[in-house]
Amino acid sequence: MLTVKRHAASKDRKPTEYLLGRDIKMLSPVMIYKITSEGFAYQDVQEMVSVSVLLSSQKVMSRIVGRSVRTLQRHGGKKQANLDAKQSAVALQYAKVLEHAMSVFGTQQLAEEWLSRPCKLLEGNIPLEMIDNPVGFQAVEDYLTRIEHGVYQ
Repeated sequence: MLTVKRHAASKDRKPTEYLLGRDIKMLSPVMIYKITSEGFAYQDVQEMVSVSVLLSSQKVMSRIVGRSVRTLQRHGGKKQANLDAKQSAVALQYAKVLEHAMSVFGTQQLAEEWLSRPCKLLEGNIPLEMIDNPVGFQAVEDYLTRIEHGVYQ
């Protein structure tokens, strides 16, 4: 069983660090797979979501877990278990896109603005609303990479 080292919440941590416990660049894809398969701690996912005004305001926790946060609170009591592998993969997708957008646009505020608006080259879809689907996530990541390299068409 892999353990994720917990850190205090900090604004200078990258979104993926809340989930993986360290910089994603320090982990192989197989290690990321293993950590994700074991499930992220609910609290770590909440902390990752809470550092973003956009993710917090758009009820991303509900999208990640597939139920309302209120339902989770009712059934979970004070101690929340880990998310399952699929929920953890979705949480990682949100963290990776936010992190990538911050890198591309330079600030979290600009990244969140881009993520919240319809995008012409994503056929009018709002990037944030595409992330919980693996194909949508890949389309958003591909488009961010194109922006990064100056290829807009």
